This record gives sequence, C-alpha cells and structure tokens, in this order.
Amino acid sequence: MASPADRVVRAMTRDGAFRVIAGITTASGAGAALAQELDGERAVRIGELITGAVLIRETTQPLRRVQISWTDPDGRSWVADALPDGKNRGLVSTAIADRPADVLTVDYTLPSGQLHRGTVAVDPGSDFASALMRYLKDSEQILAMVALAALPGPDRVRAAGGFLLQVLPEASPEAIGEMTEHLSDLPPVASLIEGPSATPEDLIATVLHGLDYAVLASSGLEFGCTCSQERVLSSLLTLPDQEVMDMVAGGVLDVRCDACGTRYQIEPVVLASARARLRGMLPS
Repeated sequence: MASPADRVVRAMTRDGAFRVIAGITTASGAGAALAQELDGERAVRIGELITGAVLIRETTQPLRRVQISWTDPDGRSWVADALPDGKNRGLVSTAIADRPADVLTVDYTLPSGQLHRGTVAVDPGSDFASALMRYLKDSEQILAMVALAALPGPDRVRAAGGFLLQVLPEASPEAIGEMTEHLSDLPPVASLIEGPSATPEDLIATVLHGLDYAVLASSGLEFGCTCSQERVLSSLLTLPDQEVMDMVAGGVLDVRCDACGTRYQIEPVVLASARARLRGMLPS
C-alpha cells in the first residue's frame, strides 16, 4: 500500500513571512480505509484525519508521534496516528466513546516526557481543517490556514492531501492581507490533489504563487503500523492469568491488529514461553 507519491514537503518564503507544509497522503488514507473497511464519506473522513495528523506533526516537530482523535456525532472514536518514521494509520472504534461528540483532540509527547493535549470542538457543519486551525491558534499560538481533502473511489480513497500555511513573525500586515486574498481565490484543495501527477511541490507552488521560497525538507509517507508479534504477546499477557492459561491449553490463536488488519498466528507453546519469561520462570 506504500506509494512514492505519498510525501510531505516543507518550504518557507525567503523573506521569512510564511511557511508551508504540503502533503499527498492518498496511499495512507486508502490503506487505513481498507484496514477499517470504510468507504464513501467514512473513507473520506479517515483520509482527512490522517492528512491533518501528518501536517500537525510536521508543524510541531517531525520526529514526534502525533495522534489526532475525534468523536463523531454517533459517539464513535476515530484516531489517526502520524509516526516519526513516516508511517500513518487510522482506527475507528465500534464502541461508544465516553466523551462528548464532535470533539477533536491532538496529543503528542514533549521533550520532557510530558503529554501535550489540545482539545477543540468541531462545530456542526464545520470540518477538520477549521478545527485544526483553532487548535493551532489556541494551543500552539500559531496563525495558520489549513486545507484538507480526501476523495472516495474504487480503492476507497482515490486521492488525499492538503496543506498548512503558517504565518511567521516576519510577515507584515500587508503581506498577510495579500496572502489572505490569494488564498481566497484558490480552487478547492480537492481539485489540486487528484491525479497521479499531483505532488506536494505543486501544492506549495500554488499556495506561494509569485513569492520567492525555498524547499526545506521532503519526507516519504506510507500506510503502516507499529504492531508486531511481540506486542501482541505483551497485550495477551496483560489478561488475567487464568485466561492466558486457557489460551495456552487451546489451539493456535488468530489475532488481528485493529489498526492495520495484520493477522498473527500465536502458537500455544509461544504464548506459554512468553508467560514463563514474564513470571521469571525462563531466561529472556
């Protein structure tokens, strides 16, 4: 599901007035939608949420893991993870979340180890982009324009991407006014991300049309996960010991990762050995 077209690029105007982060996230969105069995509007939602997580990660610090979660009007929890290695994933819970609906939360870990959390409401009739702009202003003190889009298709998501334009301290009122007018004249971002030739560089060139700028960095993106057999075993061993023993006495366990859909076949002897190591009965 990885694609060389999935990339995020950062650029800044040479006068220090604006920074732009643009990403094409089609394969990431399609991979998440397929793993979560989402289509139509629901596939669009996960594509937009993943794109937002990527842009926020690049805004704060590319080497951070950023997680964005949203509670939909039906009370279900949607989560998008943008990981430091460029992998992205999404998860939609079928359980009803124990928090208000239409709330968007951004989480990441600070260098001190403390968890940063910012929460904003997604107003009725609004979108993720507007909510993220409010988050950036209120929690990060960043004035920015955010545009996100995902389009449904035969592969669940046929196109996904967006951009974030940040106003920097060097920007004059005149420059901000001209940029605001320029952005209002742009076509919908959905029309800028569709097609195999769409690139983050094209998005940046459109957003910064007429301005002198430099590309600062470019990073590959892909749909991916942090799951592994070791993590599955660790999760199983958090269950009550009697449940673990019952599993050991049974047949091969078939465990599916909720986020990416990868299946793990856990042999009883492997689970028994992991349990024994945990209890200090075997050397690690």
